[in-house]
Amino acid sequence: MNIEFDGPVSSANATLIRQVIEALIQRIVARDGDLDLSALDRVVVADDLAAAEARFGVTPAAGEHLSRIVDSSPGFALLVNGIKLWSILEGDSAEIARLIHHLHKECWRLHDAARPAAAAEAGTPLARALAPIVAVMWQEYRINRRTAWSLPADSDLLLNHLAALLEALPGGMQEEITLYFADQDLDGLFAKSTGRIAHLMQAVAHVQGYLDGMEQPLKAVSAEMAERVSKSFLSPIWMTTAQHLAAGHAIEPGELADAPLRRDVHAAFATFGLMTRESEDGDVWVDVEPLTPPDTLH
Repeated sequence: MNIEFDGPVSSANATLIRQVIEALIQRIVARDGDLDLSALDRVVVADDLAAAEARFGVTPAAGEHLSRIVDSSPGFALLVNGIKLWSILEGDSAEIARLIHHLHKECWRLHDAARPAAAAEAGTPLARALAPIVAVMWQEYRINRRTAWSLPADSDLLLNHLAALLEALPGGMQEEITLYFADQDLDGLFAKSTGRIAHLMQAVAHVQGYLDGMEQPLKAVSAEMAERVSKSFLSPIWMTTAQHLAAGHAIEPGELADAPLRRDVHAAFATFGLMTRESEDGDVWVDVEPLTPPDTLH
């Protein structure tokens, strides 16, 4: 495996870092027989990750991050923050467990990057509008389902984040609808609500991927969260989306797998009083049905 080091910290600890990366990847590949990393050209461990990203012609990602997959034609390179990695290796067993899971997920992202899904037919305008949400749902679900075996013992499966969405989303969506009645900016409402729905459905797919990979229902992992979901707006969406993700995973990627998830996304909009449809001129339209009558606007 071609591993390069850039920077004083990474270079000074190159021997141990190389041994750790090689051992972890060998373990992951041995465990996941379908995982193919032949497209991985190199691993670059750099003290300055942003500079390494720029060197490969990509805009540095915002926020602190441990690694980044970039194009290194004809294959791909895995860039790793050497200072952060060394700090993890000096840490406790819980940090090491999180590192293993992170690398496991990066391996499957590399696998998928080398095998991009075939471009689907354009379909209808509404299908095209919802396609990015469905694509992200599949990415979250498939990777998490594959990597469930390396989940750290202290992982919450993103359940705390999902619980926060259950708390905040109804009020946030109602606020967007109320603002729409004030300014009649339908394009703005569609854009903002699409962002909120995309975030929700991504979180649902994220959690469900882990649950299916663990072969556990939500109730077995967290009875409290299962009860919260059952009493929330998410209950019907959760049940049908879980079924559609599992069924779609069992067949070839494509329209048969995507269409049910588009209906789930449509149902999520409808839950908040937004009915997505196609207008007569072929555009995507939203009919607004507020969950509660808006206050008198002055």
